[in-house]
Amino acid sequence: MNMGGEPLPITSLKVALIDGPMYGPLYRSLEVFEQRSGIAVNVAFKGTHPQLNALLKEAFETKESPFDLVSTHSKYAPSQAEHLLSLDPYFDQSALADFSPTLVELCRVGGNLKSIPRNFDARLLVYRSDRLAELNIGVPETWEELSEASRRAKAAGYTGLVYPGKGSGLFGTFFELLSSEDGKLFDERLQPAFNSAAGLAALQRLREWYKEGLTPEGLPEMEYDEVSANFRNGDSTFVTDWPGYFSLLTDHASPLAGRFDLALTPAGSQGRRAVYCGSHSFAVLAGTRHPEQAVQLLRHLTSHESQLFDAHHGHVPVRTSVMDKLKKAAAEDALEARRLSLLEETILTSVVIPPKFPEYPLTEDILWQTFQRAIVGRLEPQEALDKAAFEIGKVVGAYR
Repeated sequence: MNMGGEPLPITSLKVALIDGPMYGPLYRSLEVFEQRSGIAVNVAFKGTHPQLNALLKEAFETKESPFDLVSTHSKYAPSQAEHLLSLDPYFDQSALADFSPTLVELCRVGGNLKSIPRNFDARLLVYRSDRLAELNIGVPETWEELSEASRRAKAAGYTGLVYPGKGSGLFGTFFELLSSEDGKLFDERLQPAFNSAAGLAALQRLREWYKEGLTPEGLPEMEYDEVSANFRNGDSTFVTDWPGYFSLLTDHASPLAGRFDLALTPAGSQGRRAVYCGSHSFAVLAGTRHPEQAVQLLRHLTSHESQLFDAHHGHVPVRTSVMDKLKKAAAEDALEARRLSLLEETILTSVVIPPKFPEYPLTEDILWQTFQRAIVGRLEPQEALDKAAFEIGKVVGAYR
């Protein structure tokens, strides 16, 4: 695998990938792909999704197609759709039969298959079972119970909870709080609907957690990796975390091995659970000069073998055959069996997914950036809701 700097063979693919503890391990298999196919892979970019999105946006605006294959996501692909190769000619019904039909549909934009799913992301509540036992605290079932449990943990000298204080993760936490109280993000005409009683209660809760010191002091600078690391390092008592970090918790070298447990994401005041979900995926750029080879790499990255590798690192697989293997293996592992059961219940009952439209990434950015200012006290919650609704209204005005 070429990481830049050396001359590339004539037959080579240039790729841009999302990186981090959840995603990086799979890319070790690129060397296997090179050996089997004779196609060289030049990993020209690895970084966070915001960094990758910005890079692609700049390239698309200049009409460039700098990569053959890229990481994307079900919520970002609609804004990139015109630059992504339609995969329907390459993946017939038999090639997709092992994938979850729901997630295949999630990867379609305007009816066209624009990416192939890598995983399904759904958060669970992860908590320090040793601390809850020490403090005689029950496992929180609602957001209000989580607030109270975090206050008791803080009173005992511990950090209560941690969640992403910026980026998509901050938006997602707001979205879950909003939806669990039957609030809406957008109405049926894609106009802002979050400036509501449910939206105000959600933003006030986020502000309350930070203002009361229930969260780490550096929360506004923490994204997914930092949030998970904070919990794994023993700081916070609660986190709603993604499946891809699970193997880092269960590693025998982890300071939390045997000292944590899992539960469903907390519910709203009326018992509704709402879990912000989506699917990481891989796509081929429409401007590639090597579509057949790029699709070959795409098949490798989403193969049974690759899905199984990701699953062993905690990801929720989207291939039925891989999920069946996990369930059989979990019969001998009580924690893993419980994890899969909780994830399955979440997927069946609690999924909330933002609407798919090209301007969506911009609306998400407006939301988290404005809400962060309210959380740290630079705006009042209602002021932030008004401002975000006004700015997003300008973005989605054409849909009225």
